[in-house]
Formats: sequence, C-alpha cells, structure tokens
Amino acid sequence: MKNNKIHWKEALELLKNKMSISEYEIYFDDEKPGISNAIIFNKNNIEVPKHLTEYDDDEIDYSDIPATTEEEFRFGKWYTNTGRFPIDPIRAIKKLKNGEDTAVYDVCFMGEKIKLSDAELLRKNNIEVPENSIIYDENINFKITEK
Repeated sequence: MKNNKIHWKEALELLKNKMSISEYEIYFDDEKPGISNAIIFNKNNIEVPKHLTEYDDDEIDYSDIPATTEEEFRFGKWYTNTGRFPIDPIRAIKKLKNGEDTAVYDVCFMGEKIKLSDAELLRKNNIEVPENSIIYDENINFKITEK
C-alpha cells in the first residue's frame, strides 16, 4: 500500500519533469483534470476516475498519432475524414443491388474478398476496388449476411 499521497496537479508536474510517481497515491478531490492531463496519466498507467473525465474534441492534441498512409487506408487500418460514413464492401454491394444510393458512404476494404461481378458493380458506381480483393472464380458461392 502506498503511504505518500499527492494531489493530481503535483503528480502531473512530476510526470512532466520525467520523475517517477510510482510510490505515490494520487488523489483528485473530485476535480476534473481535463482530457489532455488524463491522457498523460493514462500513458503512465494511472487511472483517472471515470466520473472526472470529460473532453472537448478541440482540446485533444493528435500530433503524436501518425498519419494513416494510403496503403493503410485501402488495405487495413482505415478511417474516413470525408464526411461520409464508412461501410464494408458487402453492405455496399447489397445496397447497390437494392437500388439504394451509396454516395453518402466510403467503402472501406479490410480484407474482404468479392466476386468479379460485384467488383464491376462497385467500379461502375465509381467505387475503387483493390485488385487483391477480387475473386476471379465466379463459381464460388458467397452468402451475404448482415453483421
């Protein structure tokens, strides 16, 4: 059990000065440290009580998060900043076959394999399909199911 207690602001200063606080018990006095400080505590394996955490997206510094490469976006780790909703190719194909508009979606491939005819349907609707996602043997039967 830790005998030394310090206020979270003092602990934060020690962390910023690259000092160890492992021998201390940190108290928060029901004060909200803010998300940027909570992130510092989190990176140092110190849990901020949940009821004291709240954040504003504009307050978060994302500079230490590496940019996603085009390769990651197209073939795995992906995100969208286009204002459209991400959707997997299977759902996009289903929507297109039902006559629905897919313009509000970003189709994101994450290892899914689709038939050549479905790839052509996507491409006909200006949706880019990675070549390694196409199954050229049309005799393979797929069952499209909702996730």
